[in-house]
Amino acid sequence: MLKRLILLCSMGLALHTQQTKAQGVITGDLEVFQNFFFLDSTILSDPIPPQYYQQLSSTDAWLNLNYRRDDLTVGVRFDMFLNSGLRNPYIVQNNQGIGFWFARKKIDKLELTIGNFYDQFGNGITFRAYEGRGQNLDYAMFGMHARYQINDNWMVKGFAGRQKFLFETYRPVIKGLNLEGNIPLGNGIFARPGVSVVNRTLDNNTMQLVVSDIENLPVAQRFIPKYNAFAFSAYNSIDFGNLSWNFELAGKSREAVLDRNGSMNNKAGSVVLTGLGYAVSGFGLNVMYKRTENYEFRVSPLEILNDGLINFIPPTARMNTYRLTARYAPATQLIGEQGLQADAVISLGEKTNLQLNASDVRDLNGNQLYREFYMEAKHKFSKKFILMAGIQRLTYNQEVFEFKPNAPLVQTITPFAEATYKLSRKKSLRAEVSHMGTQQDLGSWWWGLIEYNIAPKYSISIMDMWNYGNKDASKRIHYYTIFGAMNLNKLRFTGGYVRQVEGVICTGGVCRVEPAFNGMRFSMISNF
Repeated sequence: MLKRLILLCSMGLALHTQQTKAQGVITGDLEVFQNFFFLDSTILSDPIPPQYYQQLSSTDAWLNLNYRRDDLTVGVRFDMFLNSGLRNPYIVQNNQGIGFWFARKKIDKLELTIGNFYDQFGNGITFRAYEGRGQNLDYAMFGMHARYQINDNWMVKGFAGRQKFLFETYRPVIKGLNLEGNIPLGNGIFARPGVSVVNRTLDNNTMQLVVSDIENLPVAQRFIPKYNAFAFSAYNSIDFGNLSWNFELAGKSREAVLDRNGSMNNKAGSVVLTGLGYAVSGFGLNVMYKRTENYEFRVSPLEILNDGLINFIPPTARMNTYRLTARYAPATQLIGEQGLQADAVISLGEKTNLQLNASDVRDLNGNQLYREFYMEAKHKFSKKFILMAGIQRLTYNQEVFEFKPNAPLVQTITPFAEATYKLSRKKSLRAEVSHMGTQQDLGSWWWGLIEYNIAPKYSISIMDMWNYGNKDASKRIHYYTIFGAMNLNKLRFTGGYVRQVEGVICTGGVCRVEPAFNGMRFSMISNF
């Protein structure tokens, strides 16, 4: 009833605003994704997702409406999932309604929000409420949020509520408090210190389920679970001249935690995250180190995979964008990992840039999880022609990241290149080519793309991903795609035929295994 009331009020405000624009501003955005599934057993995963032989199509959509007048902002978002497998490809979801609403009022130095909200403390290690729409992940909170600007240098914020799950909320209660500063120390030195604490309290029903799980353990491994768990951190970011240094030290009280085998343990957690950056004209270097141990912080110890995450731990690896270099992406291991990453950007004159990256991720026993060496060079030959080329060397632990017992480490070498040529002021042609050489998993691949652009409205591309190195000759398949995009005022339309191989899809270190896709995909996006 309350959600319907908020929706009606928002619609009324929107209509009123159209009549009296001076009294407020209405903004929003719309995203619609439509899939049509074609059954083709030669490329599809086993088991085949139900959309291919039952629903045959799916629709996912989000519509945001926000109204702002002076110090008052209200907003509502309509979510629709019809025959959707976006959250879990093997479980069809049908639901629609108000997925997010809020009212925010600023009173002098105090800002109050009721309803749903997103936020994070520090790097997000103790708390991060955010949205990953590409995987239908929405960790919004539902409750009350307050932010108070103490003075020019210090700010405090806090919240209390429950985490959103689709159109409902989980039952456990989450509360948090964060103090953060921005302090000039003189001589060009700035510090941004902060501390945070987050408390999660289990409800009785969830606690009974946890107790039942513990009672299935051998007697020597049983323990008494606690209703309350606490996560806390201290962090700082310091800028001085060409150098910057940031760190965060986080801990979590002892609580029930599922290990990789699904057994319950009573353990405390910790995270150490630090990074050092250096930049001068023509050169930049960033080095990052992270160590995580038993820092699984969820609305319930029984939640798994990407469900019920209260916090976010950044990955210690490069986020690749090219199709083959991004095929094997490492998911953050909350139970335990340690990693080091270094990234350098070098300018070799006005026309040439060089980027180097190296990362190494291991478990706490020193076993290799992920390792990458990456290099790319970009050169502008003229105003019309730009060429980029590079190479990636990668080691990837399928047994850990994709839960494939006894799978060997995947070793790949992937050279790649991209060329862009301007045919005229508005027209351009872009081409990509890359090759992944590997003896593991599905074997070696070729990837190619040709794209024609007419700025700023039209784009069409043809691409192919060929698994020529598969040990099974019958599976040396072409995964080709024909894609088009059109921009009209504030609308963007895309669509095309897609064949996609099964693989890991990641959003900032949050990953899942996505089955193969065969069919038509369309989208419409608008901002207003």
